[in-house]
Amino acid sequence: MKFTLILGCCTAFSLLNACTTTSTTTAMQRDTYLQQFIGQSSQSIQANLDLSSIGYQQVLSPTVDTQTLTYTVIRPISIPMPMAQNPADIDSGAVPIQITPRAQSYDVNLQCKIVYRLEQNIAKSVHYTGRTC
Repeated sequence: MKFTLILGCCTAFSLLNACTTTSTTTAMQRDTYLQQFIGQSSQSIQANLDLSSIGYQQVLSPTVDTQTLTYTVIRPISIPMPMAQNPADIDSGAVPIQITPRAQSYDVNLQCKIVYRLEQNIAKSVHYTGRTC
């Protein structure tokens, strides 16, 4: 029972830590932000779009052709890994070893593309490729 309680507390702490290390922008907020550029020229979008404000990092320069303006982005995510202590150590009264927060998570960069469809250089719609957008 004591082990289960300690493991539960460690898991809860890890989940709370994950909430503070990932973007707090929801998918709806990201979509709303990107939708506001529809009706603008590709030059205006490139000048004003701030992907970092919605939790993305741009990895390549945007590509533009006659029909699309495409951004390749990543969204860094930190996935918590609960670290269970050896039950024998806990029952014997040993002090748990403190592990740095970096060792308690697995960092990944989820990639996607944001594509504005253009007609006569004006954005008519936006869509995403990849599951992370």
